[in-house]
Amino acid sequence: MNMLIATIFSLVLHVQAGESLNAALETARAVYAQRGEHTTILIEPGTYREELTIDVPGLRLKNASRKPSIALKNNGVECDENAVRITWYYGHGYQYRSMGNRVNYGGSRERRWNASVLVTAPDFYAENIIFENSFNLYVCDLEAADSLVDISQSDMPWTEKERPKKMMPVRPKELGSTEVQLKRFRERAAAISFTETATNARLKNCRATGRQDVLYGDEGASIYWQGGILQGGVDFIFGAMRMAVDRATIVANINNEKGDKCYIAAGRANPSPDLTTKEGNRGLLFYKCHIRLANEDELANPACKEQATVSNQSLMVYLARPWRWWGETVWAYTTWEEGILQPEGWSTGLVKNKEGFNPANPCPNSYEFRSQDHSAGRPEWVKVLSKPVLPDGTKIHPKHWR
Repeated sequence: MNMLIATIFSLVLHVQAGESLNAALETARAVYAQRGEHTTILIEPGTYREELTIDVPGLRLKNASRKPSIALKNNGVECDENAVRITWYYGHGYQYRSMGNRVNYGGSRERRWNASVLVTAPDFYAENIIFENSFNLYVCDLEAADSLVDISQSDMPWTEKERPKKMMPVRPKELGSTEVQLKRFRERAAAISFTETATNARLKNCRATGRQDVLYGDEGASIYWQGGILQGGVDFIFGAMRMAVDRATIVANINNEKGDKCYIAAGRANPSPDLTTKEGNRGLLFYKCHIRLANEDELANPACKEQATVSNQSLMVYLARPWRWWGETVWAYTTWEEGILQPEGWSTGLVKNKEGFNPANPCPNSYEFRSQDHSAGRPEWVKVLSKPVLPDGTKIHPKHWR
């Protein structure tokens, strides 16, 4: 690992393919602790199978290629030769031998839904990086070499909340298998997660990819996602964070399995200080984004628009299903491939009857402005705005979410 001191306040590390990103992080931690210097890690193209915890303030991850790419290929199993992919394979419901006593099945939030990359420090920046969890995508070499623990064994340190309520399907062990993309295997496996202390995060032209619960943020986290791709299937952008997604491509990971559905956003941020003990918090903003289906480079057996045409139905893509009834989600200037979005566009599938819940207006902080189809067919509780301003006076633009 080559090291260059750029200025007295900035350290630059260069990681070659095959080297360890965690080793670079250790150096960044040591230098920051001693001198308070911010660190940029330039990463040569390749796949880095490591769990990372970004606990160094001001850390920057950048693809070192002259022609950086975030493209996938071969059903999502491989990435472009100019891509940097950071990935891991742990997912909810399965206990691997390599975890030791780490409980992965139930309510433990240590890794915020098994995040490959967990951001806990402020001012994180990433550029031209693929963040992935392979658990719902393919069987990687490390998983193929690992073994699963029998979750019924009595000596695991389960809490009552964590104790398994059901047995999960037997996972395939064949290297490169995409069978894990089927619905019966789908479970929580985040590519990147942000804790409440991960403020002012910015990701430029990056990609987050998985199937269920791909990008998560705690209340208090603030994220600006600029360009790039967000790709997943079920509630794959979720949490109580404040997040602006600016001019990104949203890829719906739906395969041709019968009844497969895609729910893009599951927000639970509460914009009203009257509803919780904390101050109100902006939720999820999708600004000038485009939604499309996954293709054969990105997913095995992807669904296609022709299937919808034959069945005379739209494919099952939903903009959002709020995680709590107060969860704020805003879609502005949204476009999508014809025939992929359900006419109602929104769902109350995650809403629970809590104190203050109003069945007549189940998700009041759900907004659209200038959608491609002018929001025809939306439920009554979705507010289709005539001006780019929310009822509380907030203008709908990413700069008001940062």
